[in-house]
Amino acid sequence: MAVKLAQKSTENFQYHEHDNGLKYERHDYFSPEKDPEFSPQSYLIKQLANVVNPLHFHMQNQFQVFIEGSGQFGKHQIKPYVVHYAGAYTGYGPIIAGDHGLHYLTLRCSHDFGAKFLPAQMTHFKKGPKHHFTSASIPLDSVKELQKIACPVLEDIHVETKTNLAIRVLKMPPESSYQFEVPELSAGIFLVMMQGSILEGTQTLTKNESVFVSHATNHYLIQTKLQSAQVLVLQMPFKNQAYLS
Repeated sequence: MAVKLAQKSTENFQYHEHDNGLKYERHDYFSPEKDPEFSPQSYLIKQLANVVNPLHFHMQNQFQVFIEGSGQFGKHQIKPYVVHYAGAYTGYGPIIAGDHGLHYLTLRCSHDFGAKFLPAQMTHFKKGPKHHFTSASIPLDSVKELQKIACPVLEDIHVETKTNLAIRVLKMPPESSYQFEVPELSAGIFLVMMQGSILEGTQTLTKNESVFVSHATNHYLIQTKLQSAQVLVLQMPFKNQAYLS
């Protein structure tokens, strides 16, 4: 599927508890496609207060966007809107929720079958290039600031030309439009609403809702109406060739 929307109206959280002490609620926004390699994932984790998500890895590239609460991620203090990228088979963590819990989106262009905790599941680990990045907290602009800009502005937060990883922020005034050129050398892009609202066709996306656009979609248009918008733009690299065999 070339475009998929993740909207709050579909949310139905399920409680999960692991033997290692991890406790959280989870809602999956997307239903799986038949082919896991072309089946994007978008889900929201509500990690319970003071609970630890131990060191682990996944078999697919992913973004995590911390949208509510606070805590610690490895050596980083985290709060909204910190963005973390981890490549396939790259260990990361622990993620430690603060006193009020920690909520974060997990976004992938391909389906992953679950965390592999270390060192217990080391047999699933593969040698190859490791890749991760953690941003600083990306601030929200005031509504007045967004309304004053003359036209949409796309700002770079972190861009890697060699890997095609990119984290950007799009700022849009009311009654404006922006067309994305989705790079063929990326697996796709995720747009995450930080504030305001955008129109995606006939659908309206608001705070913390998101949309996935695959690399098969060359051009993608979004619009604002009466409200301004601030949008995270997350460009996902393809999985490294070392992990495809």
